[in-house]
Amino acid sequence: MTSPAFRIRSGRTAAALVAALLAFAPAALAQAPKPSTAAAPKLVLVEEKKDVGTVPKGEVIHATFVFRNEGKADLHITDVKPSCGCTAPEYDKTVKPGAQGKIVLNVDTKTFQGPISKSALILTDDPEKSSVTVFVVANVKPYVETHPVGFFRLQALTGETASAELVLGSDEADFAPTKVETPNSYLKATLAPVPDAEKVAGKGARQWKAVVTTTPDAPEGLLGGYVKIATGAAKQPELDLAVSGYIKPTLSVTPLSVNFGNFEPKADPVKRTVTIINNNLKNEAFQVTKAEANVPGVKTEVVMADKSRAQVIISVDDKVKKGVFDGFVTVSTTDPAKKEIKIPLKGVIL
Repeated sequence: MTSPAFRIRSGRTAAALVAALLAFAPAALAQAPKPSTAAAPKLVLVEEKKDVGTVPKGEVIHATFVFRNEGKADLHITDVKPSCGCTAPEYDKTVKPGAQGKIVLNVDTKTFQGPISKSALILTDDPEKSSVTVFVVANVKPYVETHPVGFFRLQALTGETASAELVLGSDEADFAPTKVETPNSYLKATLAPVPDAEKVAGKGARQWKAVVTTTPDAPEGLLGGYVKIATGAAKQPELDLAVSGYIKPTLSVTPLSVNFGNFEPKADPVKRTVTIINNNLKNEAFQVTKAEANVPGVKTEVVMADKSRAQVIISVDDKVKKGVFDGFVTVSTTDPAKKEIKIPLKGVIL
């Protein structure tokens, strides 16, 4: 059995040992060698912000950022991530110790006007500066202005035409548009000087009108792209004007196809409904005159819900043969652009 005196002495000895270790620890830590960065690369940017001043709208800014490697190992630029899709980077990926490299940010200004600030995040293997952000600042000036500001907005029904116009104005003495190009064959464009009596106040001494028109054969769906205009103005020789719009079908069909899936026919027919809506307000006499299926045993019924809406009810009775059926329903209408609609039809009889 350990005596109380021994336990006291042992406790004092342990406490003294712990105190000595705690006293020694800061000194030991202070003397511990730090990780060496002597052989590491070191990125030094000459400037992190570049103001390129006033640039013509539509011009691509080429902003160059010069950097040096002041370390003792190769510096690697692992990536450059712009904040905007309008900016495309080019850069030196590896720079030797003591050498310099460059990062070029190419900023497309065609969709901007006025003061802009675009940035890019630079990623490197510099242990002390793994990332840094650079900025390009500019004032985008439209030497050729548009009224209204923006784009050509077009909307039409299938088979019809639609037009939109913009006035182009400038105080540049050499402004005189000579050429206009559309993004596709179903958009046509014209240019003509604006008479003095019709000029828009504050939009330049020289004004021209640009008109864009859809053709009757324009496909259904969204309209997009850019109309390119050669302005003749040296400070802004080309103008890109966006096209936005939609060619709406004269008839909307929901759903576009019918799938009965797998089923076992019973006494009560299995039914599906297709709704057809007339979007052409000029066609007040719209009707669905007939609907026929090319699959034996599949029947159709036309119900005019109102003057602009019809329902085609498709049913499958218990007399249809087992197995897969795949065909279509042909719908006849009084719509001039869509006199006939084919609706795909399929299913499996168990």
